[in-house]
Amino acid sequence: MNRPRLHRDQRGFSIAEELVSLAVLASAVGLVLAGIYLGSVGVRQKGGQVGASVLAQSQLELIADTTYRADPTAVPYPTVEPVTGFSVSTEVEYWTAPDGPFTSTLRNDGLQRITVSVADGTGEILSVEELKVSR
Repeated sequence: MNRPRLHRDQRGFSIAEELVSLAVLASAVGLVLAGIYLGSVGVRQKGGQVGASVLAQSQLELIADTTYRADPTAVPYPTVEPVTGFSVSTEVEYWTAPDGPFTSTLRNDGLQRITVSVADGTGEILSVEELKVSR
């Protein structure tokens, strides 16, 4: 039986060469999948921050549109309905006139610091402050 002669450039790859090429291909696929995963985590986190920012801004606007309440513990400021997965809390501090700091003790000196905090299941995402003046 006559076997055809193979020229030097017609020989196949060795098993070692095949394994190296498979390892390189697997590494490349792994890096692409890791990049896609990290990108999706970043987008999810940024989406949570944007949602928290919108909720906090909506809450501050709702309080700004409400008349000044001298005792918001007795008659609290209204709150927005939070999106599923988020919670919104409001804290009021009172200015101690004429030049004192803010305090959590109820006072009616005509200036309040409103702090709105937005949280999700993992904890607080965002906290913003605004001043409310008695006019």
